[in-house]
Amino acid sequence: MKTFIKIILCIVGSMITLIIVFWFSFSYVTNYRKTTCDTSISPDGKYKLILQAIGEPDWPFGSASGRLILKEDKNKISQIDFELRNDGASINSNCWKVIWYDDCVEVILSGEEQDNEQIILYFNGD
Repeated sequence: MKTFIKIILCIVGSMITLIIVFWFSFSYVTNYRKTTCDTSISPDGKYKLILQAIGEPDWPFGSASGRLILKEDKNKISQIDFELRNDGASINSNCWKVIWYDDCVEVILSGEEQDNEQIILYFNGD
């Protein structure tokens, strides 16, 4: 009788552990995982701008969280987070346009459910 109870408790404990691991994995992928979608390099090769998606778009047709990171060599100069309203689609290389200038980079983000959003990142970090 005692071995039967131990077996049942082990099975129930294993099932609860699997459910918790699955839930944490699902939560990480949908809310926190950072995926590099595209990269743009300045004409002089000194600066790099990275477009990242953070998590997945809100279900079913919600906005997607993203981040722009400006780097000089391996040093991060600045970063900015944004929300892209694109009818539930993921962030990809088609939703941004990058224009490099002498002292800054201009990014235009486009989504189906929003006006174009202009973001300017200066090379001095301002």
